[in-house]
Amino acid sequence: MNAEDRPRADEGAVQSLAEWLRDRGLLRGPHLYADYWASVLRLEGGVPVRLREAGLVDPVLYRLGLDRPDLQVPRLRSYLLLFLIGPLLLVLRRFRRLGRYRLGFRSEAGRDVLERLRGLELELTPSGGGRVDVGKDGTSLARGLLDPRHISGFTSLFFATYKLPLATLTGLVLAAVSVPLLHRLGVFRPALDLWIPAGLPLLVLLLYAIYRDAVTAVLGALPVVIVRYLLPFVRHGSSEGWGTFLAALAGLFLLYLLLDAFFVPRPVPPVLLLYVKEGPGRPYERESDAPWWLEGRAYWVWRYLALTPAELSKFWERDWERVELWIRADGPEAGRLEWIVTDGHYRELWVPAERLTAADGSDEAAAREAASGGLRGLWLVEADADLVFHAPSIRAVTFMPEVEGVPERSLRHLAAVLFRRPARDDPDEAIRRLEQARVRLGRDLFEDAPEVAGPFIARHLLSAPWRYWRYPLGAEARVERRLYGRRLSPESPPAADPDLQIKADTA
Repeated sequence: MNAEDRPRADEGAVQSLAEWLRDRGLLRGPHLYADYWASVLRLEGGVPVRLREAGLVDPVLYRLGLDRPDLQVPRLRSYLLLFLIGPLLLVLRRFRRLGRYRLGFRSEAGRDVLERLRGLELELTPSGGGRVDVGKDGTSLARGLLDPRHISGFTSLFFATYKLPLATLTGLVLAAVSVPLLHRLGVFRPALDLWIPAGLPLLVLLLYAIYRDAVTAVLGALPVVIVRYLLPFVRHGSSEGWGTFLAALAGLFLLYLLLDAFFVPRPVPPVLLLYVKEGPGRPYERESDAPWWLEGRAYWVWRYLALTPAELSKFWERDWERVELWIRADGPEAGRLEWIVTDGHYRELWVPAERLTAADGSDEAAAREAASGGLRGLWLVEADADLVFHAPSIRAVTFMPEVEGVPERSLRHLAAVLFRRPARDDPDEAIRRLEQARVRLGRDLFEDAPEVAGPFIARHLLSAPWRYWRYPLGAEARVERRLYGRRLSPESPPAADPDLQIKADTA
């Protein structure tokens, strides 16, 4: 579709995805940016006093309402409903009907926090050409920025949520199809003896080829082991026996869904934040704490959190993961997704988006065209997650023009992403620099990790495709523990120490 044929943002009759989310209470903000780990860890001094005194940021409300909200986890029936109809509605571009599926607060206090947060929302004043001036209570924060309602960002948890159930379903369907076929070919009894020693490895390889994840392939194939012990009870030619067999497969799949429901990530309503490098809204007092590699003076930050009821290593507590999309808001590059920020072991990892988009630059070109022409569009980030620790990884990044308020998304897109493996780096050079930094500093950058797991954590983290990191010593290393609280020491190491950017020129 040509640019002139797409609906313009000022036509008003059709909402953008960002406007739709906001109208239904599924988008928080816009708010002024505040450091995520300073909020989560309650670092005293992590948020400048001037921002609090000006009424621009409230660390308590940010933590309770945005970064660690006290939310309910949806019931199993909601999870099953989404599993059965979610992908279908998504492909048919009717995913907005899923708006009823949302996370609610567990207490009245949470709803009160949300109401008070509305008093901190920034004011957007249209200035023409798809641009806005941003301020709060008479304080000007930035002028001539891209309207975030025109070019927005969305993080999809489709693969993080459904890859294990889909892998399990794939294995069970193959079993249900292959058993009658083996009976018909007269090789059922010989195949029974080879079901586990030969069939299981083949299934693991097949699932790995489809889903590109070793843990998913192994766990997805395990129910087929149970199928092996159900097969002797199937009598060839007996409809009753086959009915029992198929019912057992269905029950096994539902049991797997029940177990998986405790470990699957749930999306939290996103937060829209404004980051400004200079002026009264700058979020850091020390330059060494700020992400000094940013080229623009202002960014719209789309912060997405995923809440998991439990994780395998610590099943008694909730797990939170973050994915942030940093979209340039100023200048001729406005509308371009420049950085994707995730976390790993209390370290903030900055991944250049250009490493994950189309190599020919078509996504960036389409975004610039939309931003300059007052058109709507959406940066779609397909996020995956580690099944054990839930650490996010990125499968694909795509810019999609919005047609009638709905991003264009096809079966071809889903299939292409399915066979795409999350980008990884060769960590050897970064590990060498890590050792050099340890000699220079006299301390290990991963000394906060358990001694046995430290090398594994370091290698796993350094293989992620990031270029810069903040809190390279771990965010909790900046915390001085006290009996009744935590205080950020003035001598704390810089959050964005240039001397510790061991991957800055390796990507």
